[in-house]
Amino acid sequence: MGSKFTVSYEERIDAVEKYLRNEYSMNDLSKQLKVANTSIRRWLARYQSLGPEGLQETSKNLSYSWELKETVVMDYLSG
Repeated sequence: MGSKFTVSYEERIDAVEKYLRNEYSMNDLSKQLKVANTSIRRWLARYQSLGPEGLQETSKNLSYSWELKETVVMDYLSG
């Protein structure tokens, strides 16, 4: 089953870019978009690993390599 988004592609990109520019916190964005903080974190990880295309709705679940997962975790832990 693919990912179904209640927030549009454009809104997801805008939210991630605002977060990256330190304009809004994850809490602010999650309240504004009425989604969980974990959704924002997932969008951020996809955006950082796959670019804006990673936030598009897909017809199937994405599968990431072990190396990519490790890289994302290390980037997150290093701040």
